[in-house]
Amino acid sequence: MKKLAIILLSALTLSSCESFLEEDNKAGITNDELYVTAIGYETLRVNAYNSLRTIYNDGPKVMLAGTDLYQMARGVSNDGLFDYRSLYDTNGDVETFYTNCYNSLQAVNAAEYYLANADLDDTTKQQYQGEYDFMKGFLHFILLEEFGGVVISDEYTQDVRLNMPRASLEETYNYIIEKLEAAEASNMPQTPPTSDEGQTSYGQICKDIVEHYLAKAYLTRGWDLGNAQDFETAKTYAQGLINRRGSLQYDFETLWSPSNENNNEFIFSIQYDANSITGPDQGNNQEALFGCYLGGSERNHKYMAGDYVPSWSLHSWYTKDDARYDATFMLTIWERYYDYYNGRNIPGTNSIAAIYPRAWDRSQEMFDDYVAIVGISSTAENTFTDAINLTDPEVVAQIMQFIKKWCPEYENVDPVNLTNANGENMMRVYPFIENSSDRMVNESFWRSGYNSDFCQPNIKKFDMDHLATFHTNQSYRDIVLATLSETMFLYAEACIGLNQYSEAEDMINDVLARPGNNKNGGAPLTITLPTSQEEALEVYLQETGKELVGQYCGRWPELRRTKMLKFMFYKYNYDYLTGNLGSDPIGDKLYRPIPQAAIEINEGLAGAQNPGY
Repeated sequence: MKKLAIILLSALTLSSCESFLEEDNKAGITNDELYVTAIGYETLRVNAYNSLRTIYNDGPKVMLAGTDLYQMARGVSNDGLFDYRSLYDTNGDVETFYTNCYNSLQAVNAAEYYLANADLDDTTKQQYQGEYDFMKGFLHFILLEEFGGVVISDEYTQDVRLNMPRASLEETYNYIIEKLEAAEASNMPQTPPTSDEGQTSYGQICKDIVEHYLAKAYLTRGWDLGNAQDFETAKTYAQGLINRRGSLQYDFETLWSPSNENNNEFIFSIQYDANSITGPDQGNNQEALFGCYLGGSERNHKYMAGDYVPSWSLHSWYTKDDARYDATFMLTIWERYYDYYNGRNIPGTNSIAAIYPRAWDRSQEMFDDYVAIVGISSTAENTFTDAINLTDPEVVAQIMQFIKKWCPEYENVDPVNLTNANGENMMRVYPFIENSSDRMVNESFWRSGYNSDFCQPNIKKFDMDHLATFHTNQSYRDIVLATLSETMFLYAEACIGLNQYSEAEDMINDVLARPGNNKNGGAPLTITLPTSQEEALEVYLQETGKELVGQYCGRWPELRRTKMLKFMFYKYNYDYLTGNLGSDPIGDKLYRPIPQAAIEINEGLAGAQNPGY
């Protein structure tokens, strides 16, 4: 797919392509003439695949915002998808996602429409039809996750259609599962195909991908429609895929290494590489979203848009021995961010720009040591006086002693040799605060520097290993949509839906037993599930949060389908816990709003708005 995408670097939607061919047809060739050829037809298939990039290039906000894992960005006090109060049917992020999904469906329907007459052998046509069946099931599924029952777009049309009714939730599920099962029954390969050069394509649709989403669709329908048999079917599909792929084989750092893309634990990825984008700033922005701003281009760090700040709660869920914590967050930033990946991260040789120590079982002692250096504000409760003031060389020296005590591996490290316009050393030290029994006290201290650069560790799972250009969309890392560990969690969740807590616990512990997950080399990490459904789901969701944070499998749909959205948001989201959002900001907003713009142009959506809007 990466090679094929080069054919269509500036892929147009087919409607645009038709306008070009019909109105200014300098080549003298019609659609029917172009798409009947094997090469011409292939551009349609590539366009269908490529349309998925449009959905995910800029991070689909509807999949992540308004949950327990992420807080509003600095300087933002009003964002409907995060706070629900100002979430209306005119929300631009919702409309963009809705539009992108239906544009993608149009690309898929167009490819399917021209398939019958394409100069391809029957075996290839059957394979391609299976791919399109999957895409149509998948796209309607991610729409259903956000909106409930949706308009089903199943046929290519060259004319404006103004009366497309919204299907019921049950009808939408029936359509999705019908398409996914048709794809599963097709002649597409079971596992990701391998090219003549020995490269495995984890972006091309295969039955492993289909069966992952069949498990997810049945699981979601089981929660939404209350059908226990759907949970059993979800388990069957998930178990088959788990059996084929085997146990988890990578430690978490290796799993997400920039040099380990397309590994055996990745089920489905939107494919990118440097040759398949039109410029160094035309990739995706996944690496730039999860954390705080790291300064301007002069510092040679990665560009951080900072749209999602990982929550204090998420950090607090990791245990001391969990290697995923160090593998998920960039806990030390060297002089230049990407020094971490190219060997310029050696204490005694290279300097550091920021560090984020954590005390675990000595939290009060670390807190007291930090207070002795920076002090506590006399005007604001639960905040440090100035967590970043390093003007005084004596304070810098104290901070270096703090680092040597709490991060002995950096005993010989030097602070970055940079100062700002005020003469302040530009190194930053922000410990994770967890000494109080009151988590709001802890988080208030932790957020003292919230409006400052470097104030919290960023997620590094999706990093490039170098700076291509200082831009939010510089990344040409693949966007991984489905992983084997998620498949295992889907199995466990279906067990919880059936009140099979012991079986769910065993599967979750299989995820925790991935190689190297105990960073001290001890026994594998384990959890114990409570035997009430709500309590079991809370523990389960903490585990999926740690494993899948930042991934576009979707935290919001996960909380919605399990009916745990209000529970987790109200218990763990700091923006809510401050009291600034009122007592029940979610209210009836248990789906996203159907965009008003879609309702205005489609008579079939009249009166079809979701509750709460």
